Amino acid sequence: MKDKNIHKYTIEFTENFWLNLVEVAGHGNVKQFIIQALKVALEAHTIKSLILCGGRGTSFRPISVTTPAVMHPIGYKPILEYSIDLLRRHALTEIYLSIGFLKEHIQQQFSEKDYPGVTLGFIAEEKPLDTAGAVLNARKIFKSTFLVMNGDLITNLNLNSLLEFHREIVKEGGIASMFILDEPNGQVEYNPEERKIIRFNNHLRKGLSYVNAGIYIFEPEIFNFIEKEVASLEKDVFPVLAKENLLYGFIPEAPVYWNHINSPERYQKGWADFLAGKLDF
Repeated sequence: MKDKNIHKYTIEFTENFWLNLVEVAGHGNVKQFIIQALKVALEAHTIKSLILCGGRGTSFRPISVTTPAVMHPIGYKPILEYSIDLLRRHALTEIYLSIGFLKEHIQQQFSEKDYPGVTLGFIAEEKPLDTAGAVLNARKIFKSTFLVMNGDLITNLNLNSLLEFHREIVKEGGIASMFILDEPNGQVEYNPEERKIIRFNNHLRKGLSYVNAGIYIFEPEIFNFIEKEVASLEKDVFPVLAKENLLYGFIPEAPVYWNHINSPERYQKGWADFLAGKLDF
């Protein structure tokens, strides 16, 4: 007697796709590999995302006086759109933009854009709230695991790997996962055995070899650590989480492209990488 709770579905693959699938999954593991991939994709649809794009971009003055820093173009689109595209590629389709300074510029341009299958919302600041304040300002929306990222990033990080990592650390009692990268001067003291960030500094320092790369996965308990309406993740929240062993660091196994465009030099690098074809992902 057949189990009525089991549903069968036939999928057809092109020969090249099938050969690639077998090479990656292994001959005896294709079924489980497909099931796991579908599970990850379905879980991603339940994750809401917040992009922080309310900053004043003071390092870009005078042009940031009239144009938000995240709206400066690299190639054929503003910097912010690279973040939206990253989320879309990973089936994270409920996206909110935290907007503040010159918010009408962002709202007007992205209200007119159509992203098939994506729900794009706006959460406006009536006054500057800083990064943690912006997260707290969105509290009513985020009732379960959620993603936060800076709007001035360009990266091809595999967010599925970050989400899988976060699911593992939640079982260990963690409430926050931070994407970190190895850099000459960093902010993060990292314990690779426990995968924990044991010290976090707001400013770069010699002797610390990992940098905060600006993408986080949070549990709703994060709101308990934001004590003020105006607060900073970097100054007020991450140092406390690290001290209480609740902050974990995710280091991607494969090389990734990453550019935090927070200075004219980084912006120039972004254009150079675009012209060299390095942003074709």
